[in-house]
Amino acid sequence: MGRWSDARGQATSEYVALVLLVAVVLALAAGLTSGGIGGQVLAGLQRGLCTVSGTACPRVEPPGPDLAPCPVERTTRRESLDGAVDFLDLGSSGTLTTVRGSDGRVTVSLVDGSAVRAEAGLGLHVSVGGRAGGEVTADLGASFASGRSWTLPSAAEARAFVDRYGSKATIGGKAVDELRSGCSILCDAVGWRPHAELPPPDETYTAQGGLADLKVPLIVATAEASGGALVGARTRRDGSSTWFLQLDVAYGLRAVLGDDALTAGRQRQAVVSYSLDAQGHPSQLVIHAVTRTGGRVTLAGSRGGLSGKLGGGGQLVTELDGTLDLHDAQNRAAADAFVKALKDPLATGELRRRAAALHERIADAGIVDRRTYAMTSSSFGLGAKLAVGAQLGADFERQQEGMRLVSAETRLPGLPFLPRDDCRTA
Repeated sequence: MGRWSDARGQATSEYVALVLLVAVVLALAAGLTSGGIGGQVLAGLQRGLCTVSGTACPRVEPPGPDLAPCPVERTTRRESLDGAVDFLDLGSSGTLTTVRGSDGRVTVSLVDGSAVRAEAGLGLHVSVGGRAGGEVTADLGASFASGRSWTLPSAAEARAFVDRYGSKATIGGKAVDELRSGCSILCDAVGWRPHAELPPPDETYTAQGGLADLKVPLIVATAEASGGALVGARTRRDGSSTWFLQLDVAYGLRAVLGDDALTAGRQRQAVVSYSLDAQGHPSQLVIHAVTRTGGRVTLAGSRGGLSGKLGGGGQLVTELDGTLDLHDAQNRAAADAFVKALKDPLATGELRRRAAALHERIADAGIVDRRTYAMTSSSFGLGAKLAVGAQLGADFERQQEGMRLVSAETRLPGLPFLPRDDCRTA
């Protein structure tokens, strides 16, 4: 009898513990619902119970609207025209980007860019194993960009928008617009109407910065490294704005095999964004990091002063976003200290300390999104060179990239990464 009482007492205590555990889990899940991911926590528990019991689970409901949608697909089309006079390069570009979110909306962006570069030999020669390599060269320059974006409610409306206005992001379309703007009366008389005016944008974008390239020739390949920094701002129609600092680094090897070239390397990008609401109050800070790995093959040929090339390849792209809500006093203090340290980049010790404190704050109180994309790219280029006292040249290139979401996860404070089923099914 005593043994039965002990067993019954043990069962009762285990039952109470189980009830308390379930209550804590449900309370935690209910608290997470305001962040938009509580539904996924409950869905995960539900799937586990269905697996153990062998019963069919009901359909998983999508997460709440408070959780930001994922970029599911991204396509980029870019055209550039570069002109060279001796060691000086001048370039102009137009870029059309469409991004489809998991909520079905599509953002279309048109960006105009320009750059000036100067190439110089560094007076260094490289040889490997006694075999001649070549001279180390470097490019230094400045870049400028301005753009506009529109958010459309569906993919169909986005396609119609691109069909109507997409040519404004091409070199030919920009040239035609310039010609038409200069002959409005004559063009109207012959029926050559200007392109339709763009509607007011939902967001405008401006940026400027510097860039640098380094090339070190080896025996059968060239080691290449490039870097750039941009400072800019995005302003939205509701009066809110975002100031950002963008850093880009790429490095790799380019091997030339006859008329073909194989490029393999890695690209990294880091963006610090500081957003203000319509009243000018800090609203959020985002650290955005991107890593690209993979390679591409380029087929090139030349005859006389003319040249052409075709390229393509695939890459794996990983994006990581850490977001801090600046309405919280501690979050804002950590963000403000880091932004202040960025104003004096030569004080590396202070910058490292502030960056470490910000990283810790994001780990403790921030929202972290992690996404992986499969990317394919292709390019086409034509060039010409002419020597008339000075070396003259021009290069046209068209590039296209397509990115498709492979996986997406979100981590809220105190939780591990949880899969974003809404993004994968979108």
